[in-house]
Amino acid sequence: MSDDFKSETKSRRNLLKGLLATSAVMAAAPVLSAQDHSHHHHNMTKINKALVNIANECTQHGDECIDHCIELFKSGDTTVARCAETVNEMIVMCHALAKMGTYQSDQLVAVAKICIDVCQVCAEECGKHSKHPQCKACEESCLKCIEECKKIIS
Repeated sequence: MSDDFKSETKSRRNLLKGLLATSAVMAAAPVLSAQDHSHHHHNMTKINKALVNIANECTQHGDECIDHCIELFKSGDTTVARCAETVNEMIVMCHALAKMGTYQSDQLVAVAKICIDVCQVCAEECGKHSKHPQCKACEESCLKCIEECKKIIS
């Protein structure tokens, strides 16, 4: 087995592990959000609402980007493998950011700081593939999320 083949196999394996982990988190999300929260009283600030909205938009565009990457993988095109990896990480972070922003977590600023870095890496990688509308949309939502995160940490 050549080193290139081993490396490509390992990269694909890691990508699939990440995709499976994300799928598990996303599969649980509808169950969690369907719970009755009518007894809770939330006073979310306007800034947090904007942050939660863009974080959710990022995860949506990320899901669409990964779906597109998978279609390319099926056709043998692995040029977007790094893109899919960075998008996967962004989805996880933005999902956490949205959750913490929704319930005013004391750790929101810390997560926002990390999210800036993760979204920056994702935006840079998706920017390399901006000929694909899914990658372009993901890049743009990441850049918007960075701006909202900066408002939270200032």
